[in-house]
Amino acid sequence: MFAQNRSLVLLVDDDQDMLWAMRNILVGAGFDIAEAQAGEPGLELAARQTPDAVVLDMRMSGIGGEEVLHRLLKRDRDLPVVIATAYGDIAGAISAIKGGAFEYVTKPFCNERLVDAVRRAVSRRRSLRAAPAANLRAAVTAVMGKSAAIQKLVDEIEAVVFSGYSVVIQGETGSGKEVVARSMHQHGQRAAKPFVVVDCGAIAESLVSSEFFGHEKGAFTGAVGRQRGWFEAAANQGTIFLDEIGNLVPSGQTALLRTLEERVIHRVGSREPIKIDVRVLAATNDDLKWRAKSGGFREDLYFRLAEYVITVPPLRSRPEDIAFLAGRFLAQARECLGRPPLDIAPDALDVLREYRWPGNVRELRNVIRRVALVSSDIITAAQVVDGIGGDMTPAKEPERFDRAATSLRDQIRRQVDAVERDAVFDALDRAKGNKAEAARLLGVDYKTYRMKLKKLEGGARISADEQV
Repeated sequence: MFAQNRSLVLLVDDDQDMLWAMRNILVGAGFDIAEAQAGEPGLELAARQTPDAVVLDMRMSGIGGEEVLHRLLKRDRDLPVVIATAYGDIAGAISAIKGGAFEYVTKPFCNERLVDAVRRAVSRRRSLRAAPAANLRAAVTAVMGKSAAIQKLVDEIEAVVFSGYSVVIQGETGSGKEVVARSMHQHGQRAAKPFVVVDCGAIAESLVSSEFFGHEKGAFTGAVGRQRGWFEAAANQGTIFLDEIGNLVPSGQTALLRTLEERVIHRVGSREPIKIDVRVLAATNDDLKWRAKSGGFREDLYFRLAEYVITVPPLRSRPEDIAFLAGRFLAQARECLGRPPLDIAPDALDVLREYRWPGNVRELRNVIRRVALVSSDIITAAQVVDGIGGDMTPAKEPERFDRAATSLRDQIRRQVDAVERDAVFDALDRAKGNKAEAARLLGVDYKTYRMKLKKLEGGARISADEQV
């Protein structure tokens, strides 16, 4: 077990005595050590443990140091690799520097020389990580707010952003799952490569293979030319974002599992294998783990995807962000409409904070855009209520209707609907977004709970092309 605040250095050398010597020197200097006595296990360790630096021997049996260096940097271009080489092979070490190595030390080496090279390598690694991490937090909070819930969310993102892990991003509709996915890509190691978005609910079962993997000309009726699929578009170290993965048809789940296991695809109509190096991010507004256990989703695929799970908090759990978000969306709407600056009255903000936001941030954005159309200088509480509209009454105003103008039956029905709505969302709050647990708290089956929740959320949904 490695100390949390110490740097991890991976040693790769086929000489057991040299490994022993380097380990003792670097442990004495305060580093944690992982070691491999050949290139292949060294690459496996680097993939599993994400070292801060590597000390690599150039001349090894099996896979040579030059090939190991190439594979290490292909996976992680910012990983500092210190080459350990015999004095007579300095030309090879210089070639490795040109190939991306951080520095070289010659054998036999002075202990201080090795420690100094490793310290500088680790320092470089930390400096490269620190700037993107700071930028990541600033970027996410500038879009989503600065509440404690969002700070915790950024902590979760930072824990995995520099890894190659597949990540499941779970959260309610409109809560900002794609914002999280884009942030992970833009501030990770694959930022310069493509970010490919796939709407899993929009793929017809007959087109899964063609959409995922592409096709050759003549592969089927209508295939008038070669076409790349989504995975091939992201194949060269890009990121593929599988939105609403829970809606993927069974044949698509099978094809996706095989791709994640083999990291090879074939276009429809071709036997030529295409190797892929992609990071997979998947989003769901469902309890995917529960569905996998109950047979509604492939369990083996879930565990392939969920190497790490990030939960995006619903808007109602972070009301302190609502004023900031409303102000941001109002500024965007004003600019779009060419209007002078608008303001929001304090009582209007109170209404916004009290409403439960079943559509989350997307719904808030739509309400603000609607209200901005009818406001000339300041947005009032009445305008906000009208902007929310329909049956989506604020949580603190369940009786907001004209009793004299409605029948007793209608009054009772509205009261019952309000109580049911509060119960459904309160249970979801207590279950921290876990729908299966919310159903258990209410004493109803999961299917019934999902049906009621979707009915309440239905009025809040907007067109798929509007991003949070």
